[in-house]
Amino acid sequence: MKPFKILFVDDEEINLLNFKMIFQDRYEIITAASGEEGLECFKKTADIGLVISDQRMPGISGTDMLGMIYDIDPDPIRVLLTAHSQVEYILDAINLGRIYQYILKPWNTNELNQIIDRAKDLYQLKKENISLSVELSEKNIHLEHTNQELLSLNEELERDVQRRKELESSLRESEERFRKFTQASQDIIILFDMRGKGLYTNPAVKTLLGYNDQDFMDKPLGYALHPDDRKAVREEISMLLSNNQTSHPREVRIQKKNKEYLDMEMNLFCIDLTCGERIVGSMIRDITQRKIAEEQLRLSEERLGDLSAMLITAQDDERRRIAMELHDEFGQSLAALKLQLRAMENNLHRDDDCWKDKIIEELSETRQYVNLQIENVRKLSRELWPMMVDDLGIDAAFENLISGFLGYSEIEIDIKMEPIGSFFSTEEQRHLYRLLQEALNNVMKHADAGNVQVQAYHTDESIILAIHDNGCGFDVEAVSRSTGKTRGIGLQAMAERVKLLSGNLAINSRPGMGSSVIFTLNKERNR
Repeated sequence: MKPFKILFVDDEEINLLNFKMIFQDRYEIITAASGEEGLECFKKTADIGLVISDQRMPGISGTDMLGMIYDIDPDPIRVLLTAHSQVEYILDAINLGRIYQYILKPWNTNELNQIIDRAKDLYQLKKENISLSVELSEKNIHLEHTNQELLSLNEELERDVQRRKELESSLRESEERFRKFTQASQDIIILFDMRGKGLYTNPAVKTLLGYNDQDFMDKPLGYALHPDDRKAVREEISMLLSNNQTSHPREVRIQKKNKEYLDMEMNLFCIDLTCGERIVGSMIRDITQRKIAEEQLRLSEERLGDLSAMLITAQDDERRRIAMELHDEFGQSLAALKLQLRAMENNLHRDDDCWKDKIIEELSETRQYVNLQIENVRKLSRELWPMMVDDLGIDAAFENLISGFLGYSEIEIDIKMEPIGSFFSTEEQRHLYRLLQEALNNVMKHADAGNVQVQAYHTDESIILAIHDNGCGFDVEAVSRSTGKTRGIGLQAMAERVKLLSGNLAINSRPGMGSSVIFTLNKERNR
């Protein structure tokens, strides 16, 4: 008996050698390193019963080559080696009958051996059918006049057998594709009858809900739904069965095995079976992360609106404060200075030497008073715009800011500052100044601290600005969740400034345990 011939086509030499080494003892192996070479080998070699080809090759692909072989001779069995990402691409070729089966790479020897055995049997069956047909045809020629009715019946039987084989093969392939699809899906796929009793579910029900297949199918789907969702889903199923119209996705809550509820999205569809029965299917997707993202977006938009409103309020408050400062402080000071100058002007007309000494004394007091107002103007100017940052840089501005803090606060301060100005542009230095200014203002206004530590240093990759205090502390999580007037503008402003610097803000605090505010900025942020 002649050995069964197999043509194996792959552009990788190691795969050709492995295949030949494994199967050459049982079969006659012909190998080719490309689609073009495989096509030539098929044309030159007679009685090849099985062609196995890799899909992705230079030149002719596996599906194209197998299609050409099919056009030359449809009898040899054609099998395709492919990767997961290529499966959908070759399904049309399988459905057209040009490819008998595909194998996922890397192939398993035992699985491939079984496929070869089936292919050999199928090929031999084809040959036997052809021989049998020829033999029957020859006999029927001799019996044409006496056995015409029997011949017609026999031909019909053969066609019926062939149809049954094709249907069985198609059914097996469809079942295999459905099984692979449902096994790989991360969404729950469930089929249930008209009463809601489960008929099939995929492994995702275990992954997402914690049920095994039998647990989930032993009770109607409605029991797993949240009570508030059951009525709407039942009505939707009734409408689906009455008009067979696919419904829109619906958000539902489904109970996990541990009794917790999971936010999910349900799609329902109806399947009509050939026996006349109808079943309902559903694809159920976990939308927990989407709901969290939507809530975070909602909070972000709400906080953005709050921030805009607070910025407008802060601007109005700042204008009012500056107006009051100019009116109460500078207006009254200048009025007093005017009266003092008029008094000195009146005294100048007197010739008494004692009045001259008094005028000199009053001029000295006036100069000190003017110096005090000049310092007040500078203080107000610094609050409005940190000119020192533009003139002397952030390191000098930090030193001046901390000195001012020591001047009007009784809090002890420990300083450990390294020069960091060279790492930042002038605009970035202004943001840094505001960050430290806001942090120290928060300590003075809210912390009730006796000591504060200010540190500025850099590592190989980052620049760190840190402010630690031993004050009353606060609940960071509660403040981060708050919105509107319950959430101050200071922390939001600091967070926005850090974003402008492409940095990170970390706040560590607990009630009664003090607070730490740490700004971390990447040295490579602008590259």
